Amino acid sequence: METLSTTFTATTLEKNLVQTARDLGPLISQNISEEENNRRLSKPVLDELRKAGFLRLFLPKSLGGLEADPISTARVIEEVARHNTAAGWSMMVANSTTWWGGRLPERGIDEIFRNGPDTFIAAAFHPPMNASPVDGGFKINGKNPLFSNVHEAQWIFVTAFVMENGQMKMVNGHPEVIGAFMKREDCEILDTWYTLGMRATDSNDVAANDVFVPNHLFFPLVPEFQPNSYYKSLLYQFPAIGASVACLLAPVALAVARNAINELKQIAEKKTQLGSTVTIRERGVVQRKLGMAEALVQSSRAYLYQKIAECWNQTLAGEKSSLEEKAGLLLAATHTNQSCEQAVDMMYSAAGSAAFYARNKIEHYFADAQVIRQHGFMNDNRYETVAQVYLGLNPDLPVIAF
Repeated sequence: METLSTTFTATTLEKNLVQTARDLGPLISQNISEEENNRRLSKPVLDELRKAGFLRLFLPKSLGGLEADPISTARVIEEVARHNTAAGWSMMVANSTTWWGGRLPERGIDEIFRNGPDTFIAAAFHPPMNASPVDGGFKINGKNPLFSNVHEAQWIFVTAFVMENGQMKMVNGHPEVIGAFMKREDCEILDTWYTLGMRATDSNDVAANDVFVPNHLFFPLVPEFQPNSYYKSLLYQFPAIGASVACLLAPVALAVARNAINELKQIAEKKTQLGSTVTIRERGVVQRKLGMAEALVQSSRAYLYQKIAECWNQTLAGEKSSLEEKAGLLLAATHTNQSCEQAVDMMYSAAGSAAFYARNKIEHYFADAQVIRQHGFMNDNRYETVAQVYLGLNPDLPVIAF
């Protein structure tokens, strides 16, 4: 039950990348406890991810990236996260931020990637900081949480409200928002990442105090744009909500849930319940929870990859995705995340007292799942966002249109 056939056929690129990720498993999983204590990934793990090209899956070939298709990228993220959740998460951040580079002028891309394709950009979309217009650009002020792998980053990406006379500038009744890239050394990293799960992701706060962002390092955060000359491939016509959320975030949740199921199977072979002489795998309640968890994970995985494949085939045909189709990508990602959390919770419950011992990894997976379930792009509020689109209302998450 480790793989699941869907309606698309794996490409040679996907097979090669996934096999590379699988081969890296023993190397990237051996120091997880130390990484969690240090609250960041170890240098050897990051070096292996770089060497494999996994931090530049979505970077254009013209910049030294792999320019991998959405399905291949999702599968690689899922495989890496099976061995090290924080490593898969860091890949998500690296590839999401490089994706948004297509909206910058060429000069901005040249500056960001002048030292090579493995430049790391830490990012947080919410809440927006403030951007005050000055000659040649903006000055950015604010403090945001959740910049994953921030100590590894050379650049910081934020969104910001454009300010005018101390108030948010409004355009057609909505605040004007920009996406801005700042050098990490111009910002302050705040040591705030003390958490239940995902402890090795180094997701600290960042503060900006009058950080100057020149014109070539920001872009208007609007759905329609003309990509710069580096980002002319059809790949970058794929919906951004699909690339950032369905392809990069949701596969991490799948990996955690699959690991929890496998861990429960091992526990069930040895553990006996109080007052019983047989292992808990003989108990109907454990069997039922395992079956339900498998149904949740397998069905949500099939749904997720099907939606990615549908939109990718549409992109390859030169067709643009409608708002409803973009909503479908967000729905699949949200459903996957929430289903996987439910599955992990079932496995934690089925394991009984064995679950809360650190020696059993199910405790680790449970903690990670509780953090991932709260991600703003995949928490249960997004069911409402998608329904708003289906009902013809203005969605409360504007980026769904990207």
